[in-house]
Amino acid sequence: MSSKESELKAELLAVFTAFRESHNELIACLNDDAAYSAWIQQIDGDHAATRNMLKSIVLSWSYTDDGQEPGTTLQYNGLAPCSMSTYLTLNKVNECRDLLHKQLMKMDLLEGELEISDLEDEDDNRDRLSKRAMTRLGYPRFNRRQACRKFIALPYPVLSAGFFWNRYRKTIKLDRAEVQARLDKLLQRSWAEHDAIYYELERFYAIDDEYLVQVFPESIHRRVNLYVNQDGVEKRIQRYAHTPTFYVCTPNVPLPPKTLLPDQPAAKECRLAKRNITIECEPYLPLLNLYRLLPKHRK
Repeated sequence: MSSKESELKAELLAVFTAFRESHNELIACLNDDAAYSAWIQQIDGDHAATRNMLKSIVLSWSYTDDGQEPGTTLQYNGLAPCSMSTYLTLNKVNECRDLLHKQLMKMDLLEGELEISDLEDEDDNRDRLSKRAMTRLGYPRFNRRQACRKFIALPYPVLSAGFFWNRYRKTIKLDRAEVQARLDKLLQRSWAEHDAIYYELERFYAIDDEYLVQVFPESIHRRVNLYVNQDGVEKRIQRYAHTPTFYVCTPNVPLPPKTLLPDQPAAKECRLAKRNITIECEPYLPLLNLYRLLPKHRK
């Protein structure tokens, strides 16, 4: 094992230890908040069952054993009133989650520069360095997206909540150097598609557009509109609702009025925002899903 690899794994151990301790602190806070109400839409149970599920969500770091697909996460929308102590601990947990995510990303980015030990077996060599390290820490099914997702925590009361599905299609503008770099990278990775990639390179060289636009697949997220009382002023804010929304209030206060999340997103086509209706209808470079701007928008 190289000295750099050992250094990275030591850093990960320190970061993960702080991560684990912060979550234990949060569980203790949630136990102290046992008198607070809580609601999770996907849980049909009494107060105790809902509070237990809240703690389970906090400690959900690994993939489940029921065939959960890689890259997916468990999602529970809800409302979780809490004490100021819990709110402050949630902020600490979020900081630790961010540090863990950065450390795992750092390990994977630097992996190519490391001399990986010859003692690693072949199965390990097919995994990322961060995954091998988490396996040795006792988490072979560690779910990075789940464990590093930050909680929504507000330091003021929620007056009402409306949950909904939000459809979004991201677009980004790439200059010629960026397009060239992506085509080159694709050429290095996809030997089976060399002919198709060379064809797209020819098409790219045939135009002098300064920019092309990448359109990402539609994404659908749980979100919530929250009416809150912030320093005596009522206002509306919007947040993701992948996990229950924590907010500070006094014990024994009833849960606010809420609109439930529909079982399924509405069956309607996602439309690009008006500012994005500047591109052609069909992709010019399909392998990268890149579109030309309409003639009047080209430089």
